[in-house]
Formats: sequence, structure tokens, C-alpha cells
Amino acid sequence: MTSATQASAQIDGLIDHLRDELKKNPGSVIAHHRLALSLWKAQHFEEAIDMFTKALEIDPTSFEIRINLGSLYFQLGRFEEGLQENKKAIEVYPRSAEALTNIGSAYIQLKKWPEAAEYLKKAIGVKPTMVPAWTNLTTVLIEMGEYEEAKEAGEQAVKLAPSFPLAHNNLAAALYYTENYEKALVHLEKAKDLGYPVHPDFMDQVQEKASQATHGG
Repeated sequence: MTSATQASAQIDGLIDHLRDELKKNPGSVIAHHRLALSLWKAQHFEEAIDMFTKALEIDPTSFEIRINLGSLYFQLGRFEEGLQENKKAIEVYPRSAEALTNIGSAYIQLKKWPEAAEYLKKAIGVKPTMVPAWTNLTTVLIEMGEYEEAKEAGEQAVKLAPSFPLAHNNLAAALYYTENYEKALVHLEKAKDLGYPVHPDFMDQVQEKASQATHGG
């Protein structure tokens, strides 16, 4: 039996166990939640959503369950539904940097830039070290044409997480738009070295501009 097959058998066994547990105790929030997570791991997505929903019917105030359900919706590309679950989560816990970042990130997917910026800045206000919020805010500010502010956000993301490739990539983009081409190239090469799939056309553009800046072209 391969390790993947063994892992699949283990998760199937856990699912069966949790189903039996729910027959004995149908009002258990914990069992519903654990079963939902197990079904998600097994990629039974619709059934997982059903279990998360049933858990929330028993305990509508559970922050953790709403965050997990929202994350599953995001994975499935159902951003509006994920957005609503995270908004319900911050009704329970308004100072959750995670939920605020999730909402901002969902608005990015929906290309609603001002709304994304609002929630990402709220997340940073709650937790100034929230790297995903700084990284995503860099992207949003670039889309909004706020290039200097985007550069500052990108610099903060890299400062907090110097080994995070996306932070370097996004900072490179902000530096490019503020005409700091040589610095942009440094961060783009760093992103590539760290494993980020840098777009080759963007790399070519940055290299050309950096070369022109170096040689006064």
C-alpha cells in the first residue's frame, strides 16, 4: 500500500467513525465540524459544506466553523459565499485579522479594489505584522494607481517576511511603477530564486528598464 493510499484509507476510516458518532450524538457541534473537515480533506466538497452548515445551525456563533467554511468556498472559487461567511465571522469576532484579510482577499478576486483596500487596512490596524494583508494590499494599491503607497506596503511585507517570494514579486511591481527599475529587478530576481513563477514578460520589461537606467539609456 502506497503512502497516498494509506492516507486515503485513514481519512475514510475517520469519516466512517465520525458518521457513527453523529448517529449516537446528532447534536454534537464538534463531531459535525470534524466530519466537515475530514470530508473536505477527502475532497467531498459539497458534503463538507453540508456538514459545516449543519454545525452552524447548532452553533451559529462559531467563529472557527465560519472561517473554515469560508475558506472552502474560496478554494472552490465561490468568493461571494466565502465573503459572506467571513463577514458573519467578524460579527462574532470583529478584531480578527485573519477574517479581515480573507474578506479583503475575496474582494481582490471580485476586482473590488476600494473594498479590498478597506478590509486589508483594517486587518493591518488590528495586527500590524499580518504579512498576507500587506502583500495583498500592495497588489490592490497598484491596481488603484497608488504606486508610492503600494511601494511602502510592499517594503513592509518584505521586511516582515524576507523569505516570502510573493512579497518580493509584488514589491518589484510597485517599484517598477515608481520607476525604481534597478531595485525592482533585485526583488524580482529574489522572488524567482525563492521559487515564485515570475512572468517572463514582466522580467524582460524590468531587465530592459534596469539596463537603460544603469547605462543612462
